[in-house]
Formats: sequence, structure tokens, C-alpha cells
Amino acid sequence: MCLICVEIAKSKMTANEGRQALREMRVKLDKAHIAEVETKLDEAEKAEAAKP
Repeated sequence: MCLICVEIAKSKMTANEGRQALREMRVKLDKAHIAEVETKLDEAEKAEAAKP
């Protein structure tokens, strides 16, 4: 797992922070994992929006 995945799983990073980190790490990750991270970030955004 990459740093973004770990931090999102622990709820230690917001979706916006994760997207910023992904922009910085994109060159180091393979395309399949980038897609997986983007999916996790989309889910995190939905969860953040659902919170009151």
C-alpha cells in the first residue's frame, strides 16, 4: 500500500489532501494503482460529504 492509501484508510488524510499527494506521487505509481487511489479518494469525498 502507498502512503495515500494508508492515510485514507486511517482517516488521517482528507480527500483533498489525498488528491494533492497523488499529484505529487503520480510519477512513482503505476496506472492501475493510480486508478485504485482515485476510487478510494472518490469514496472518501462521498463519506466526508455525508458527515453532518
